[in-house]
Amino acid sequence: MTFKELKNKIKKEQKNRATSIRILKAARKPHVYNSNPELYDKLGDLDSLRYNYRHVHIAYCMYFNNTEYGDIERECREKPYIGKIDQYKKEWSYVVEASKDETLHTSA
Repeated sequence: MTFKELKNKIKKEQKNRATSIRILKAARKPHVYNSNPELYDKLGDLDSLRYNYRHVHIAYCMYFNNTEYGDIERECREKPYIGKIDQYKKEWSYVVEASKDETLHTSA
C-alpha cells in the first residue's frame, strides 16, 4: 500500500468514525433512545470512538502532514496518550515500508 493509498484509507475510516460519533451523540437525547432502544445499548461505544478518533487524528496530522502537536490542539484539559499516537505512526510507517519492499522485489 502506497503512502497516498494509506492516507486515503485512514481518512475514509475517520469519516466513518465521525459519522458514528454523530449518530451516537444524537442517540443520547431521551426522545431518540425512547423510540429506538437499540441505540442506547451502543452508547458505551461513544467514549472509545471519541478516544480512537482523537488519537488517530493527531497521529494522522503528525505523520502525513508533519504538523506539530501544538498546532493540532491548543490548551486541552486532557493530554493525549503519546504512546498510542506513536503506535499508530509506527504501524503506518511499517505498512508503507513493506509496500516499498514489495515493489522492489516485484520489479527486480
